[in-house]
Amino acid sequence: MQGSSSSSCVNPSLAVAPPPPVAGADGPPARRIVVAHRLPLRASPDQNSPFGFAFSLDPDALSLQLSRGLPAPVTDIGTLPASAESKIVPSDELDCYLLENFSCLPVHLDGNRHAEFYDGFCKHYLWPLLHYMLPFTPADVVGRLRFDAASYRAFIAANRQFADRVIQVISPDAGDLVIVHDYHLWALPTFLRRKCPRAGVGSIRSVPVRNELLRGLLNADLVGFHTFDYAHQFVSCCSRLLGISNTSLHGHMGINYHGRTVLVKIFSVGVDMGQLRAALASPEAAAKAKEIAEAYRGRVIMVDVDLLKGVGLKFLALEKMLDAHKDMIRQVVLVQINNPARSRGRDVDAVRVETQRIEQRINRRFGVDGAGGSALIVTIDGPVPMCEKVAYYAAADCCVVSAVRDGLNRIPYFYTVCREEAPGARKSGAVILSEFAGCSASLGGAIA
Repeated sequence: MQGSSSSSCVNPSLAVAPPPPVAGADGPPARRIVVAHRLPLRASPDQNSPFGFAFSLDPDALSLQLSRGLPAPVTDIGTLPASAESKIVPSDELDCYLLENFSCLPVHLDGNRHAEFYDGFCKHYLWPLLHYMLPFTPADVVGRLRFDAASYRAFIAANRQFADRVIQVISPDAGDLVIVHDYHLWALPTFLRRKCPRAGVGSIRSVPVRNELLRGLLNADLVGFHTFDYAHQFVSCCSRLLGISNTSLHGHMGINYHGRTVLVKIFSVGVDMGQLRAALASPEAAAKAKEIAEAYRGRVIMVDVDLLKGVGLKFLALEKMLDAHKDMIRQVVLVQINNPARSRGRDVDAVRVETQRIEQRINRRFGVDGAGGSALIVTIDGPVPMCEKVAYYAAADCCVVSAVRDGLNRIPYFYTVCREEAPGARKSGAVILSEFAGCSASLGGAIA
């Protein structure tokens, strides 16, 4: 079912608890409309709910953490959590409930369109190209060509649906600003510019349709990237492929496009210190830290939280280290926390099975079969509550991030803060970091 709400509840006046209007302004105050693939929500089955699910804010959602620093009311637009998306019937009542209680407005993509848009074009095609790789798998594995026109059409159609949702709530005269997150929505600024030319649009992010994608981003007023390298590559692509000139604006880069100057800036994403400190101070974190210390007493604890990116290679590297230093077999433990994969498909399942096979083989080979305090590799399938994750970060002697390619990866930041802020924890620690993770540029002291 395609979600399109005609209910009167979907309008700017129903943002949750707006502050008084900006001084000197008439009408509703300016807001920030944050658009991302997923809403910053969690959903758990609840028979007492008219929707079949109970909703709550997701403290791990990056868009939610970033929104806390914005000096204006925020409305989030995106799809429902994956756990509930296919099981909920879109309705005006659901849209009103989420808007009024969480300031969230859902975009309802039907199952086929969502799969082609996200798993097909975004994850199978765009993500690898943005990380200097061809798509992971050929057509005979997942049933898709490396470039599939149907997936691209689904990408465009999905972006149009997101833009329609924005248009339902935006009020340009009040100074509303639209903030678009990540490559999933690169075409959205084009649709928004056509229907609402006075809207202020910013896009945050780091092929046969490469020119169309670049022009889609250039319809924003501001394009942000995690690192200077990503921003420089974007400006270079616009110059080489579109013949567009660029300029320097007070230390920032600008691109001249159709009589407008599109600002290109670097936004290094950090961590929510208040959230981490609160989690570290919780009784649950203290109890978990004590449990970890007792379980792995006398051993060097290595930890990582990942989405299966580079996990198998990390396990193989550990095996190679133990081959060279057999005296360390009983002295180390690697705790691997696996966050749920954001994409689906046989390629993701194959990576998961291969990773489990490597883990089991290494544990058996070195005489420790199964999980628990004696295992060399301990895998925890997430999601793991924040109070438990910070306990692992604080207890670990070393954080190992081995992503083959990653746009940013904030795990080393979380580890560093928890190691330094946790009550009673030793302040020293080490970060072993893949040079291909975006955060490596800002962590010069890490072991690459």
